[in-house]
Amino acid sequence: MNDRPRYFFPIVPLGVPFWNRATFRSIVRCLLLLRVRNGPDLALLATRIGEFFSVGRALLCGSGSLALELALRQCDIHAGDEVVIPSFCCSAVVPPILAVGAVPVLADVGNELNLTAHAVNAALTGKTRAIVVPHLFGNPAAAIGAIVELARAKGVRVVDDAAQALGAVVDGKPVGSLGDCGIVSFGPEKVCAGLGGGVLLARDTSSREKSGIDLATPRWSAIVSQLAQVLVWRRWRRWTLRAEPHLRRVANPDEAPAPYRQEKFTNLNAAVALSLLRTLEENIAARRERVELYRLLLSKANSIELIPHAAGSACLTQVVRIVPAHFKDDAAARVIAELKAAGYEVQGSFVPIHLLEAFPQCVWDWLPNTERLWSDLVELPCGPEVDLVDIERIAEICRRVAATRSDQSRVKVATTGP
Repeated sequence: MNDRPRYFFPIVPLGVPFWNRATFRSIVRCLLLLRVRNGPDLALLATRIGEFFSVGRALLCGSGSLALELALRQCDIHAGDEVVIPSFCCSAVVPPILAVGAVPVLADVGNELNLTAHAVNAALTGKTRAIVVPHLFGNPAAAIGAIVELARAKGVRVVDDAAQALGAVVDGKPVGSLGDCGIVSFGPEKVCAGLGGGVLLARDTSSREKSGIDLATPRWSAIVSQLAQVLVWRRWRRWTLRAEPHLRRVANPDEAPAPYRQEKFTNLNAAVALSLLRTLEENIAARRERVELYRLLLSKANSIELIPHAAGSACLTQVVRIVPAHFKDDAAARVIAELKAAGYEVQGSFVPIHLLEAFPQCVWDWLPNTERLWSDLVELPCGPEVDLVDIERIAEICRRVAATRSDQSRVKVATTGP
């Protein structure tokens, strides 16, 4: 339809952080009091997270990737050891494994896009020393209990990766606390997207000594620069999105992640993170409301498969599979393009790690579910900043594009049949 409006500024940009006035007041307070690098918010955040997850120690660090490296060191992972991860996940999990000299072993995922005990068992060898279990899109991995039992029987450690699922629970327990150690993140496109930073959740108090890493304090100028980038390219994304390709380089989905620094969490980042934790319950409640609306609107739509969220999900995004009519059909790309034209910035999902040229160190065997699903997936927004009327419009566009593709497929079959 040529009469549809085209939007210069997106109605719903991708991954805008859920901040409120308290968040901005925290930023201003830290800047005015010159508590940007060090200050009391660091201890407050560590205490708050330790209490939330009921762990012995919450070790703050500069990024989620660094937190994963510290977790692997906490688990005594060394050169030559194997670490099982899903091929379908954020590629940022790979560099921390390589940093400790270990070998990433890629496992398949189930229909809900998380690791299963069966897939993990198929990837285990005599060299396996750890399993990293992410909870993708805020959805807790239903099999984590079975994976932990399997790992303990074989003397393998489990890192509970809650980077995308802060606030999600399994049987009343927060994800991140279900393995031998865990991690959370306050980076971009997370449930509590702040100014960055990660946390190692350790069961004992010796994590700092076992890490063997002396973390540096970031420079004041680097901290303020990061603040400016998050404000301009994330918080104010609706107004800056059109300028982004002209003013900075945007990474492609199949590129390796940028190297992470071995730096400390800053007081400014901690102050922002504390403000986000205070609204976590409200944040997740709003996300669950939007996921439920997607379920009502799309669960019976032709050629659309909803990836279901479990009851305890943090509902970071709602992933849908746009079922192709044939192997050359890229229906997901058409849905993304139609949504973009209507003012909704959405994206496809992760490119599986085994398809990335940047990580030849990874090993894998057979990944049938990953291969079947990944290219047909679209991540739909469900953050608190997305109005319910926009959820309805997004769902309508998805239904219309999928139905049009289905109708065209049926016409083609009818005209080419005997």
